[in-house]
Amino acid sequence: VPIKFIGHATFVVRSPQDVVVVTDYNDYYRAGVRPDIATMNTDRGNHSTFRIEPGVAHALYGWDRGGGNPYQDITYKDVRIYSEPTNISPMGNRNTNETAIFVIQVGAMCIAHLGHTAHILDDEIISRLGTIDIAMSPVDRVVTQSYEEIFHNIRALKPRIVIPMHDIGWTTVQFVAEAQRHFPIRKDVGDTIEVSRDTLPRETEVWVMNPRGRFGSY
Repeated sequence: VPIKFIGHATFVVRSPQDVVVVTDYNDYYRAGVRPDIATMNTDRGNHSTFRIEPGVAHALYGWDRGGGNPYQDITYKDVRIYSEPTNISPMGNRNTNETAIFVIQVGAMCIAHLGHTAHILDDEIISRLGTIDIAMSPVDRVVTQSYEEIFHNIRALKPRIVIPMHDIGWTTVQFVAEAQRHFPIRKDVGDTIEVSRDTLPRETEVWVMNPRGRFGSY
């Protein structure tokens, strides 16, 4: 399964049956390819859009658009995507109508886009998310989690790979400096990785993807 980092919180995941998933589909970070499935975790300009390209089979929103908290769960060819509402505000574990985690099941793996989660994930949420192999985690510490919350959630989810996202300046560099005290770090992996169950690391590692060379050298 190839995963390409477009920028900020937008990734392209392509399934073995050539289903294209674009996370945090928006008007600022365009993937250059039309998605079959577009996920949008919160109603913010660089994380979502209402201008959906013709031909997108599923546009999945992670916030209340008038019908209550959405719990998305769709299957399209060899991809299943489901969501879990979370909280963008530092108010404990209470779910709100503001954001969601999306889990992409593809190629015998589960990839979790943690969106704007701004709190510790409790045991109930961890159980509903299931086994997570790859976690795309916000590291900005401005509108999402503190380092303590990030590391707690990583240890609770036990993903094999953590991909930092939500860089706003040098926040990825700062996160890597702190994370290397807790987890092995793989730098300079580029903007695209290819992963399979057989090639996942045994223990949690942080893989620093570099979208289009934006971050320079670590």
